[in-house]
Order: sequence, then structure tokens, then C-alpha cells
Amino acid sequence: MNDIKIKTPSSPVNARSGSSRLCPTNSSKLFCIILIVTISSTRLLVSILNNKLGHDLEIYLRKSSARINITNDGNEAQLDFEVVGFETIANNAHFLFVLYCEKEDGKKREIQHDNNEKALHYHDYAIFIVMYHKTGFVLTRLLKSAVSQLEIETHRPDEKNEYYDMKKHTNYGVDTKTGERFAFDTIGGWSKSAFLPRRHSKVTQCPRSYLSAVPFQIKTAQLYLQESPDFFCDVKEIETSILARKAKIIHFVRNPFDMVLSNYLYHSQKPTPEKWVHKDDPCHAMYDDGKTLASNVLPSIGTDEINEEYFSNITMMCKSLFQSKPSMRNATFYEHLLELDSWDGLRLATAQMIAASGDANNYLAGGDVARMANNIVKFKELRRYMPSDVEVLTLSTEEFIKSAANSTMKFLDFVFGANNTIISREKRWEAALSQQKGFDKMKKSSSSHITQGTTRDEKKKKLKELLHSDEDLAPILKLTERLVNEALSESLQVV
Repeated sequence: MNDIKIKTPSSPVNARSGSSRLCPTNSSKLFCIILIVTISSTRLLVSILNNKLGHDLEIYLRKSSARINITNDGNEAQLDFEVVGFETIANNAHFLFVLYCEKEDGKKREIQHDNNEKALHYHDYAIFIVMYHKTGFVLTRLLKSAVSQLEIETHRPDEKNEYYDMKKHTNYGVDTKTGERFAFDTIGGWSKSAFLPRRHSKVTQCPRSYLSAVPFQIKTAQLYLQESPDFFCDVKEIETSILARKAKIIHFVRNPFDMVLSNYLYHSQKPTPEKWVHKDDPCHAMYDDGKTLASNVLPSIGTDEINEEYFSNITMMCKSLFQSKPSMRNATFYEHLLELDSWDGLRLATAQMIAASGDANNYLAGGDVARMANNIVKFKELRRYMPSDVEVLTLSTEEFIKSAANSTMKFLDFVFGANNTIISREKRWEAALSQQKGFDKMKKSSSSHITQGTTRDEKKKKLKELLHSDEDLAPILKLTERLVNEALSESLQVV
């Protein structure tokens, strides 16, 4: 999208009632601006509210960000900020921009350096955490909490309960009195992700927000927790529609053979941990737009062997197992997992995890093996397309099983910067050790989300061997395994 250049008058406009709540006048800020833009078919109206500068301003608007050039007595300054709200009313689009400015308190800001040696604070990045079913649902939420707790304990130790609640979907890291940022905003929690899992816009093919008319956009200084995103758009569309100017993507993956085996063992427990297995059609491959999951992922992961026909064969195999016997015509997916022998139950559950879109269970599960493979490729392409703006760290469930402390430290070093002296290495290591203790406790308590070690090793070994030799399932699992290993290898030198 091309920039829209707007020249504004130098005389400031009086602030509306209530604007001081967003830009506190009693704080020692250099300046604070609230910008409201109204776009209709006939005009572009710009209002500068509470502009303490009174200088000439040039404003450049994009979908998710804006830039202000400030000119005063021949001196120029450039300031970037983000769209923080979007609303559509009738035929008009109203954009609200809020700019919180740094306090002039003389404090030195902790910096880290990108490849161009440009000084950056870690809040100049968006943090985007991605996981899938059976690649770390609980783990990623605990890591998100660790980030927030480290920042709050460092900057607001006496106000911990005021600024963070693990149960909330959104927490804000801006001081309510001064407007100063001290922590990432966190979006996504235990009950739902930052945006819709396993859904995408029919127009852009990028992930959808919870409000279908509003595009989801990632912004700097925010940490997002997202399950199973549909990145079916090309990298140019991702850059334009989704990403902030600087983003760190942390991609939680898993060996697909272990992933599908864990999935089967998890959902065949008595009682089953999740209710959707009572209503799902595991062989339903279509989205609500009539397209299959396969048609969306094949542009990224397709080969001579893995094509539309290949995915159709998986669906046919699935249908040969699901409600195919007279005695099980009305049986649920869960009842099939219990009644079929272990091999057929695993094949049915794995077919669902490879080819199902998720439409049959309201997008709570399905297709995450193919989706994970697709996103590995997309994130790699995005890293190449935006090398100075996007960093990708791939972490595996197996790494955390082997050493939760070391893997957590790798995660925290990536988020904050390995050389960060404010969130010090000592503090990060204490948080990492705490994660290790929590992970060990979960394993000892045999949590329903931890299936590692809950079934005899010999049985699991035999089932995995059968998967490796299965002509329907092995090709996509082996391809995904290769992609996972390559992504993990490339991440060894990231932090």
C-alpha cells in the first residue's frame, strides 16, 4: 500500500474532553499527540489533538503504521507510531492513532543491535509466539507469563497484581499514570489465542481476527500468543497486512511422528481431556469457503509425490475407518479412538491431524501437521524477504523435554536480547530454573497435557515404526520431519 502524505497546519487544535486520559498532561513528557483520521469517498480529514509542538507536521499513513516528520526552524525529526484502533461506520473509516511519547527523565534506554548496528530497544519489536496442537499449549503460556513477570518484577515490583493476570486475554505494559511503557502488552491466553486459529481471510489468505471485518495486525511492543495460524498468503501480503516493522517470531514445533502419536494417546484417554472429539468429523477437509486445507498448503509444501491426489487418498483412508462399519455408523470420533485397535485408531487420528481443515469442530483442531509444515516454509520465506526486520527462532517440544531450563533461557535471550543488562542474565536464568521446576512437577503429576512417558515405550516404538512404513501417512510426515529439522538447525545460531 502506498503512503498517503498529509500536510497539517502548524497551529494546534484543542484536545477533546477526555483526551488527557490517553495523553496525561501532568507527566513530564516532551509532547503527546492524538491523531484522528476520517476517510470517506470524497475527503480525507485530519485532526491533531493536544499537539504541544505547534510545528509543521507531515504525516504518512499506512495500513498498520504511520510516520510523522516534524519541522521546526529548519530542523527535522522523524517519528514512527502505530494504528491502535480501527472501526468501520457506514461508509466511513475512522482511524484512531495514539502516540505515547518518552518521558524526558534522563534515563538511559537499554539497547540491542540489529545487523545494521542500529540501536533498538527490545520493545521496538513485536513478539509473535506460534504453537500447534501437541507442540506446547501449556508451555507457551507459561513462557509468556515468565516474560511479563520478569519485566514487572524489574520495573514495577510493588504493582505486580495490578499489571498482570495470567487468566486475562490481554494485559497492558504501560503505566496508567505516566503513559510510560515498562513491559510488553500481551495478547492471547489460556482461553483463546491472539486471533482466530485455523482461519484466514478469503480476500488476503492471511490470518483473520475475531472480528471478520477487521484485519489482524501485529504491532511493536506487543507479545502475541497464537495457536495454529493460517499463513496461506504470500510474504508481500504478510508484510503489508500483518507484520509490524520489527518482529521476532518464536515457532514451537515438534517431530511430526511424535506429534501425531502424542495426539492419539492424548485424545484416547479416559475420560478424554477435550470435548470436541465427541462432535468432530475427522475426515472433513473443507473450509467454509469450499476449499480444502490441501489446496492452501500445497503451494508451499507440494512435491511430485505430495499433491492433491495424495491428500485425497488420506481422506479416503480416513473415511474407510470412520463410521464405515454397521456397528459404528453413529459412533463419535472419540468412540472410534477407543474401539478401534491401536494402529487403526492412530491412523484415523493422524489423518485428522494432517488433512482436516477444522471446520467440523469449529476450528478447535485438525490439519496441524500440514499447517506447521506450511508455516515453517512461510516463516523462512519471510525471513529472506525481510532480513533486517524479521527474526525467527524455532524451538521444539523435544528440546524442552530434554532441558526446560536451557530451552527457556534460549527463549528469553531471543525475546530480551542476550546482552540485555536490565533484564539481566541472572534474572533470566532464575526464571529458566523456575520453568524447569514447574515442568518437572507437571511430569511427576501426570498431567493430561503431558503424554510423554505415560504409555509403555515398546508399544510407542512399534506404532512409530508402523507410521514410518505406512504408504498413506509416511510421505507427509517425513517431509514435515525434514522441514522441522532444517528449521531447528538454522535456529542454532539465532540467539
